Amino acid sequence: MTDKLSVYQQAGYGQKQVGFGEKPALLLVDFQHAFTNSEYPTGKSPLIKQAAAEAAELLELAREKDIPVIYTVVGYRGDQWDTGNWKTDIGWITVGSHAAEVSPEVEPVKGEPIVLKKYPSAFFGTEVLSLLTTKQVDTVIVTGCTTSGCVRATIIDAFSYGFKTIVPEECVGDQAKESHDANLFDVNARYADVLPKQQVLEYLTALKAAPITT
Repeated sequence: MTDKLSVYQQAGYGQKQVGFGEKPALLLVDFQHAFTNSEYPTGKSPLIKQAAAEAAELLELAREKDIPVIYTVVGYRGDQWDTGNWKTDIGWITVGSHAAEVSPEVEPVKGEPIVLKKYPSAFFGTEVLSLLTTKQVDTVIVTGCTTSGCVRATIIDAFSYGFKTIVPEECVGDQAKESHDANLFDVNARYADVLPKQQVLEYLTALKAAPITT
């Protein structure tokens, strides 16, 4: 069997790093009870629970540095129009329910927007792009779940909108390690820099704290 890395290299993928910009934002995708709390059918993965715990350290530093922080959560009215063509019953995650609340590991503080979304990408049908451009952000640090679903879709859209896209590998999680690993490998070769969390922390630490532009 041909080594997948060799195949990607022969095709020319992964030849350079995206690198960090000067004005980052931290995006927390769907770290909510529905995916981190084991009482829910989609919340039984320890990988996602651990990713939320790992992201808490980035979140704390982002706040210290006055870096914009944006959350997304999925939530639905519970009717067939609102849930679209998902191949799973996701309508039980209703707007305002416990399942749609942000997980306590990364609980938001006043002034940090929580954006409701209904489809995989944090950008699709939401105000996330406007929030980022208003703050003149050039670098999006993507954390959240799931790696193969909403995180991947968000990475691709961030890339497509021209943002430098950074993924701290410990701060994203999936239902299964196989899909997590495969998708991180692929997005690292094509769209984003998948980096150890420590490297992202060092980048944030080196930034000069400055008031957020309003």
